[in-house]
Amino acid sequence: MIGRIFMILIALIVSMLVAGIVLAIGVLAPDWPWFDSDPVERMLFFTASFFATSYIGASAFVPAVLLIVIAEIARLRSILYYAVAGAVVGLASYFGSNVEIRLENTTDVAPAFHPMQLAAAAGIIGGVVFWLLAGRNAGRGREPAAV
Repeated sequence: MIGRIFMILIALIVSMLVAGIVLAIGVLAPDWPWFDSDPVERMLFFTASFFATSYIGASAFVPAVLLIVIAEIARLRSILYYAVAGAVVGLASYFGSNVEIRLENTTDVAPAFHPMQLAAAAGIIGGVVFWLLAGRNAGRGREPAAV
C-alpha cells in the first residue's frame, strides 16, 4: 500500500510537470518562430516552465487528489476517465485562479489566446500521463470487496 501511494505521488508530480510544459508551449507557440535559435534561451524557457509548474501544482492538487481517490476506490482504470478528470482539474484550476486579471497590467507578455482550451488541453495531457504511470493499476493490490 505504501508503494502504491508513493507511485501515485510520483505520477502526480510528473503529470503536473508535463501539464506545465504543455501550458508554457501553448502560451508561447504563437511566438515560437520569432524566438532566436539560441540554445540558452530555449533552456531558460523549459526551466521557467518547470518553475511555473509549482503554480499548477498549488491550484490543481486538491481536485486532482479527490479524483484520484475516487478512481482508486472505484478501481477505475479507463484512460477516458483520466483524460476527462484531467480536463476537469485543468478547468477547475483555470476558473479557480483567474491569473489573467492579476497579470493584465503588470507584464508586457501578450495574453494567451484561448486560455480555457489551453487549461483543458494541459489537463487532458496531464491526465493521460498520470494514467500511463499510475492510473492503469488503480485499485490493484487491495483485497477484493466482500460480496
